[in-house]
Amino acid sequence: MQSDRRRKPNVLLSLAVLYAVLFTLRVDLPVYGLTGAVNGFARDASNGGALAYCNVYLDKTDYGAAANDKGYYYIGRVPAGKYDLVASFVGFKTARRQVVVADGQTVKADVELQPGSIEVGEVKVTAERARFEREVEVSAVRLDTRQLQFIPKVGGEADLFRTIQLLPGVVTTSDFSNRLYIRGGSPDQNLILLDGITVYNPSHLFGMFSPFIAEAVSDVTLLAGGFPAKYGGRLSSVLDVTTKEGNFKRYTGDASVSMIAAQGQVEGPIGNKGSFLVAGRRTYLPDILLKAFGVDGLGYYFYDLMGKANYEPWQDSKFTLAGLSAADVLDFWDAENPQGLRGRLSWGNRGASLRWNRVFTPVLYGEVMGAWSDFRSDFKVNFGTPQDALINTDLTDLELKSDLTWYFADRHTLDLGLDAHVARQLVHFTYDTTQFERQDTLAPVALYADEKWEAMFRRLFVKPGLRLAFYSKGNRFEIEPRLGVKYLPAKNTAVNASVGRFTQPVVTLNSTDAVFSIYDVWVPVQPDQAMPTALHYIAGVEQWLRSDLMVSLEGYYKDYGDLLETRYGEMFTRPESLLKADGYSYGTDLMVRKTEGRVNGWASYSYMWTRRSIGDEEYHPHYDRRHNVNIVVTLPQLFWGTDMSLKWTLGTGLPYAGVIGYYPRYLVSRPPHWSSAWDPEWEFIEGARDAYRYPVYHRLDAGFTHSWKVKWGEISAFLDITNLYNAKNVLLYYWEVNEQGLPERHSIGMIPILPTIGVKARF
Repeated sequence: MQSDRRRKPNVLLSLAVLYAVLFTLRVDLPVYGLTGAVNGFARDASNGGALAYCNVYLDKTDYGAAANDKGYYYIGRVPAGKYDLVASFVGFKTARRQVVVADGQTVKADVELQPGSIEVGEVKVTAERARFEREVEVSAVRLDTRQLQFIPKVGGEADLFRTIQLLPGVVTTSDFSNRLYIRGGSPDQNLILLDGITVYNPSHLFGMFSPFIAEAVSDVTLLAGGFPAKYGGRLSSVLDVTTKEGNFKRYTGDASVSMIAAQGQVEGPIGNKGSFLVAGRRTYLPDILLKAFGVDGLGYYFYDLMGKANYEPWQDSKFTLAGLSAADVLDFWDAENPQGLRGRLSWGNRGASLRWNRVFTPVLYGEVMGAWSDFRSDFKVNFGTPQDALINTDLTDLELKSDLTWYFADRHTLDLGLDAHVARQLVHFTYDTTQFERQDTLAPVALYADEKWEAMFRRLFVKPGLRLAFYSKGNRFEIEPRLGVKYLPAKNTAVNASVGRFTQPVVTLNSTDAVFSIYDVWVPVQPDQAMPTALHYIAGVEQWLRSDLMVSLEGYYKDYGDLLETRYGEMFTRPESLLKADGYSYGTDLMVRKTEGRVNGWASYSYMWTRRSIGDEEYHPHYDRRHNVNIVVTLPQLFWGTDMSLKWTLGTGLPYAGVIGYYPRYLVSRPPHWSSAWDPEWEFIEGARDAYRYPVYHRLDAGFTHSWKVKWGEISAFLDITNLYNAKNVLLYYWEVNEQGLPERHSIGMIPILPTIGVKARF
C-alpha cells in the first residue's frame, strides 16, 4: 500500500485547487434597501440554561439562524422594518416577540422558551433539524440527557459510552468493554472532551463504565469523521460532552440508588448572576460481592465527581468553571498474614477548565479557555519488608485555547482559533535504594480557521477549513486542510460531503487485542517515528420524512498512514518497539431516527471493512465487525404511567486467531514428588490473527420506570433487565487436552440475564 507521506502533496494540491474553484464560483444574493441585525441568547425559561442550536427566525421571511452551542444567535443583513421573532425547540413552547429593526442598528433580543408539549399543528424544530438546515457537519449525531436516561442500563447505571456504542459506525467488542471503535479506528484515536477537558482514560471497572455521570450531562455530540479544523490531535473521531449549566432560577437536586452505586446531584443559582451544579457517584457492589463469595484480601471501588459553576458579572460576558475527578481504587492484602503482602493500585482522571465567553460586538463572539487535565496511576506494594515499592505514572496536559466567531459579511461566518498544549508524561519507580524516573514532554501548537458561507438561495453551504499544527517532538509542522459541503436540493433533503487530513502526536502502548484493559498508557510520537496520519473521504444524504422522523445514509473511506501499532500478543509495547503500520477502513452507515411521539428512538445499520498491514503481514484487527444493527425504542407512558424502553443489538462475529495444532512438550527433569516424569505439557499453535470469527452476537435489554409525584418532588423506581432472553454470547475461547489426548474447545460467556432495580428521588 502506498504510504500517506507519498500521497500528501497530491492531496494538498487537489484541495488547494478545489478551494480556489469554490471561492471563485461563490455567489451571494444582494440585499437591497436599508438593513440592520438581530442578536441575543436563547434560554430555557425554567432554569435559565442555554438552548444549544435553538432555531431562531423572523416569521414570514427567509432570515434566521441556529444558535451556537452556548445559545447565542446572530441574524444579519435584515431589511429595516417590524418583525415577529420566533424561537422554537422541541419539548418547549414556541416563543414569539416583536422586534423593530432600524437601518444600521442591531436589536438585542434574548428569548426564553417555556418547557411544555408542542401544540397540534405547530412546526417541531429539534436541534438536529436546526443543524440540518444551517450547519455543515457530516457524521455528526447529538444526544441529550433524556435519551441517556431512558435507554436500558447495565446494573442500573446509565452510561454515556454504552449509549454511544449504539450509534452507527461504532463497534463494541464485548459486554465488559466500553471502549469505542469508530469507523475502523482504535480507541486511542478518539478525542474525548468534557467541557474542554481532555479525558485520557474514560473507563471504570476495567472498561465496564465511563466516568461521566449521565444525570449531570447536558448534551453529547459524536463526530465520527470529517470533523472541523477546531478539533485536532486525533485520527478517528471526536466525542464532545457538555455538563449541565445548573439551574439559574431555583435550587433542585436528585439522588438515586442502584444495585451497583449511589449517586446524587444538587444545582441552583449563585445570586442573580450565576448558577452551579455538583454531582457525585460511588460504587459499593464490588465490595459486597467479594464478601458474599468469601473473597478475603481484595477490595475495589470507583467514584466520580463532576461540577460546574457559571457567573455573569456583566451583560454578554460569562465565566464558567468546570471540573472532573474520577478514580478506581484496588486494595489487596494477605488475609492470613497481617504482616505480609499488602498493596494498593489507584488510577483516574482529574481536570478543570475555566472559560470566558464574551459578545464583543454583535458580529464578534469569542471564547478563551484554560484547561488542566491529569491522568495518574499509583501502585504501592509492601512484601512484608520495611520498604515499599512505588510505581507512579502521571500525564499532565495544560491547554490554552481561544476561539472567535466573526459574522463578517452576509451569509459568511468565520471561526478563528489558537490551541496550545504542554503535555508532560512522567514515570517514577522507587524500591529500597533503587530509583528510576523517565520524563517526556510534548508541546503542540495549532492555528485554525473555518469559514462557512451560503450561496445559491441558501441551498449551498460550503465550509473550508485549515489547521496548521506544530509538534515540538521532532520540530514538525503539519498542514491539515478540511472541506465540508452541504447542498439542499429540496426543503427536507440534504447532500453532504467532506474530505480532510488529520494527524495524531500521541499514542497508547496498550494492546488493542486485550479482552480487559485497566487503563491506557500514553506516550508522544518520538522524533525518529513518522507522524500517524489519516485521510477522510465522506459523502451522504439526509432526508426528513416528517417533522420528527429522519433518515441518513453515509459512505466513508479512511486511509491511514504511519500508524504505530503494538506487538501482537504483548499487553504493553515499549515506545521504541512500536511497529509502523498502514491501513484503511470503509463502510456505510444507515440511521433512521424518530425524535418525538408515543414511540421514539432509532434504528441503525453499519457495514464496515477494516484492514491493517505491518510489513508483509496483512490482517483484520479484532474490532473488524462486518455487519452491525442497533435498535433503540422508547415508549413513554406505555401503561399505568410506566415508561418502557428496549434495546436490541446484532453483530456479526469478530476475528480471532484460533488454534490450528497442538503438541506435547516433555521435561527431562521433574521434581521427585511429581507422579510421572513423562507427563506432557500441551502446547497449542495459534493460526493467523484473523483466521477465524466468533459467532454472531445479539442481545435484548429492557427497562421500566414508574414515577410518583409527591409534595416535595418526585420518586421514580426502575427495573432494568440486561440480556432479556439470556443469549449465550461468546467472550473468548480456550483449549484443553482431555484424558484421551484430544483437544477440547471451551468458551467463556458474556453477561447472562441480569435484572437490576433502583430508586431515584428528585426534589
